[in-house]
Order: sequence, then structure tokens, then C-alpha cells
Amino acid sequence: MKQTVSLSDSEWIIMQEIWKRGEATFREICDGVADREWSKPAVAAFLKRMEAKGAIVSEDARPVKRYRPLLKKETAVRRETKEILGRVYGGDVALLAQSLVGSRALSDDEMAELIALLQKGREQA
Repeated sequence: MKQTVSLSDSEWIIMQEIWKRGEATFREICDGVADREWSKPAVAAFLKRMEAKGAIVSEDARPVKRYRPLLKKETAVRRETKEILGRVYGGDVALLAQSLVGSRALSDDEMAELIALLQKGREQA
């Protein structure tokens, strides 16, 4: 199972649909991305490419084929965040946090979760 898979923007959208369901049929995926107005052949091409990359696997369980993620969401998000941190923020974690927090008000739960994450990061340093 590959965990260093790079996803295009379109593949991220499809992966979100598969992760949300745990596994999904072609029809469920098409319904989930209907707002994108992609053709069915385009969605099929994305799925084929994602399977070749090792991000998903298809199971031809009758009566319909199902797609399951091989790529863990947490792993993919962490890798993408590291890439964005380096490319966009030059590795400046404080600037990234400022961008996230400065864009909208945080709920009490979000604030508590962020504080807990920062404390955990301090302990691991």
C-alpha cells in the first residue's frame, strides 16, 4: 500500500467522497461530485488513475463495483499540509496558523482543540 501518493485537486474531491463513505460505488461517487458537472467518463478516468497510483482499490463485488481507499486520510492530509507549509509559507508554522485563525472566528471547541494540539506539540518537541 503506497502512502506517498500525490493527488490532483480533482482526485482530492473524489477521495473525500470515498473517505466519507468508507467505500463507494461509481454511482455514489458521481452523485457526490455532481456539483462539479464532470462527465461519467471523466470520473471513471480519475478513478482509474487513482487506482494506478495506489490511492484506491476497486472490488468487483456483484452486482456493483465498489471503491475503497488504500490511502489513509490522515496520512494524505498530513503530507499535503507539509507540502503547503513548505511551498506557500516557507516552513513558517506561525504564519500558517495566523492565516487559518485570522480568516474567521473560532468556536470554543475549536479553540480548545487547537490549544490541546499546541500543548501536545510542545511535549513532543
